[in-house]
Amino acid sequence: SGVTIKGEIGEACQKKGCWMTMAEGETEMRVRFLDYGFFVPKDCAGRTATIQGVATFDTITVDMLQHYAEDAGDSEEEIAKITEPEYELSFEATGVLIE
Repeated sequence: SGVTIKGEIGEACQKKGCWMTMAEGETEMRVRFLDYGFFVPKDCAGRTATIQGVATFDTITVDMLQHYAEDAGDSEEEIAKITEPEYELSFEATGVLIE
C-alpha cells in the first residue's frame, strides 16, 4: 500500500542520484528509494515525476543534513551552517516515473 504523488523535482543527489526533493503543495519533501533499489538521473531537476510509496515525518540528524547538502553540491561554508536537526516530511518511494 502507499500513496501516489505527482510533482516537480526540486534537486537530486549529485553523486549517485540516490535521493531527490519534490514539492507537495507548500511543503518540500525529500524522496529516498526503498533499499537504494534504484536511482534517478542527476540532471532530473525541473522534470515531472510520479512517485509511489510511503510518506512519514522524520527527524533528520545534523550529520544526515550535512551529508545531503554535500550530495547536493553545497559549499563547505553552507554545510557548516547546518547545526540543528530538522523535522521534515520524507518519502520512501517504491517506484518513480520521470516524464
